[in-house]
Amino acid sequence: MNIPEVDKKKLIQKIINSKRFSRSEILRDLLNYLFKAHQNNENVKAINIAIDLLQRKGELKENDETLARVYVHKLRSKLTDFYINEGLNEKITLQIPKGKYELTFQTASQKSTKLAKSLPYKTVLYIGSGLILLNLFILAVFFCFSKNEKQNPIWANYLNDKKDINLMLSNPFFYTIRNLQTDSTLVIRSFNINSEEELNNSQKLFSEDKYEIKKSDISYFANNNISSLPLLFKALHKTKNNIHLKTSNNINLDDIKNNNTIAITSLKSIGLLGNFLDQTSIRIPNKNGLSLLLLSQNDTIKYSAIKSYDNFYTDYAFLIKIPTPKGKSLMIISDSHSIGNKGLMELATSDNLEEKILSQYQGMRKFPNYFELLVKVTGYQEQNLTTEIIHFKALN
Repeated sequence: MNIPEVDKKKLIQKIINSKRFSRSEILRDLLNYLFKAHQNNENVKAINIAIDLLQRKGELKENDETLARVYVHKLRSKLTDFYINEGLNEKITLQIPKGKYELTFQTASQKSTKLAKSLPYKTVLYIGSGLILLNLFILAVFFCFSKNEKQNPIWANYLNDKKDINLMLSNPFFYTIRNLQTDSTLVIRSFNINSEEELNNSQKLFSEDKYEIKKSDISYFANNNISSLPLLFKALHKTKNNIHLKTSNNINLDDIKNNNTIAITSLKSIGLLGNFLDQTSIRIPNKNGLSLLLLSQNDTIKYSAIKSYDNFYTDYAFLIKIPTPKGKSLMIISDSHSIGNKGLMELATSDNLEEKILSQYQGMRKFPNYFELLVKVTGYQEQNLTTEIIHFKALN
């Protein structure tokens, strides 16, 4: 089917004005250059791009075709990123076939097939299989807990509010650095970079002419986060609301502000959720550490996870529940190392939690809607855990 030129032009402008292209003037100009060649039915070669565009913009001193190929490769990658993100629902797909320097426009009926091929087959297989197994696991656990139980005040508004729930599992953020000349790729995990936004805003240590840096498809879930899920499902099994399983790489601040959210994470992978700790007494001093700080008017106490002997652990974990600007609830559950989240969830889902808190903090008349809770968890691996309440405080 022929695509009208006016629709092609609108698509080009939308891509050029998108976030993906906002930081690269040379790629915007290259896309415009190729589109004009497409309109004029011109057969573009690398040497044409080198002379007509790059040399004119001062990008090279000689008619270097290699640099032209590098920029076309970067443009091809940017287009793929655009269609995976902002352009996911576009009816027309724009591509640059490998080995060529021309634009091809295709209708939406061909889009899904092309996008599927943009991801490595094994990556798609692993991620798809993992999500299927995880969803089957969720369904199985929900069906296991059907007995009537007293409503726990921690989870009350998640059960009673007729709004969907976002369940966010933290997964480490990886990115790749690809050498465009040798086609070799490094996979990087930096504790200072926990999202695509932080990657885009990070200091550029490699030349964009020679290296391509982008978010990786690699992902996994830490055992200390997964092991606490059965207890969480037990607490939520009565809800009639939909529960949307998300990863920390695929959730943003608007998702958190506009929906009831429960996030299970660790200190090393807390990412953008760390911004919400400013509303509490809890701080994370080092993104690459196993310690957290508890602030008070007179002192600052540091708590650090310890593996002492024969896999006997001492871990610390916190649960904070705070309101969002949109009147929703955000709960963050995080530990330092290995057993904290599970020990914390055993306490948070117990029938006598309210009684235990009110007896230990006798100045508190009723269990607050929003609060911060810090616990110490000890035990051998994940068995026979002992959980001690260190700190509890109501939040406005």
